[in-house]
Amino acid sequence: MFRHAIFLAFAGVVLAVSLAAAASASPAPSPAATGAATAAPADPCGDTDLLGTTDRPTFGTNPCVVKPQAAIVELGYRNTTTSNGANSARVAGYPLNRYRIGFAPHLELILDLPTDLVTSGATPRSGDSNLGTGLKYEIGYFGSFVHGFAAEAVYPTGSTAFSNGFPSFNGSYQIGGTIARNLGFNLTLGFNSFSSTGPAGGKNVATTAFAPTLIVGGVIAPATKLNVEIANSSSNGPGSSGQYFANVFAQHQVSKGLLIDAEAEQRLTVVHGAHQHYVGAGLAIRI
Repeated sequence: MFRHAIFLAFAGVVLAVSLAAAASASPAPSPAATGAATAAPADPCGDTDLLGTTDRPTFGTNPCVVKPQAAIVELGYRNTTTSNGANSARVAGYPLNRYRIGFAPHLELILDLPTDLVTSGATPRSGDSNLGTGLKYEIGYFGSFVHGFAAEAVYPTGSTAFSNGFPSFNGSYQIGGTIARNLGFNLTLGFNSFSSTGPAGGKNVATTAFAPTLIVGGVIAPATKLNVEIANSSSNGPGSSGQYFANVFAQHQVSKGLLIDAEAEQRLTVVHGAHQHYVGAGLAIRI
């Protein structure tokens, strides 16, 4: 029942925003009536604006897609610390490589290649994360707002220490745009469907978690943005409660083809007495 409610709520929000977008677009007058062709509205995503198109370093994803016959490579490093006071453990991940390839109008291919993971603490481990492939579709834009869908399948290709051996699927609807001068937002309504090993050798248990995120960001200097993000995951598996996260990150576009970023995240929810945070940095390259 809970899973059905999530999917119905997700579909309802998408339908409502899509209808609002369609209603706000007034039909252009014909050249015969005006004597001149009406100029097409500007694309809020642009062509070389990496501040407006990169997916790094957020929990959510950007509604803007890569243009056809172009690609964006996103790389990063993240160091996560989990501590319960007496003990702490760290997980370092790099290069967090995501490849986004535009191969059709308004459509991009997403490749999340395995990344190296190294833990330190009582039981040091190392290995690879899982492989993911997906698609992102940009529905269109109205005014300064852009919206679209994304879907990805994640395959259990990672090392045993970092993979539970089950595939997973995630999907989302995104909308973003300008809400005031030099101030914008991005909202992602996502879900993640995954399986976990059943307790005491029982049947595997499927879980669908709702994962909304909201980003509000502003331009603080030429080609530089400061952003604040609040994210939630309604469940990490059977019997687990939701978790909330806060993320602060800065992005600077060095050139038309290069963006750099730095981030600091705090898990707001204390899990079994443990606190968690991470710091990271990365870049996006348009090729």
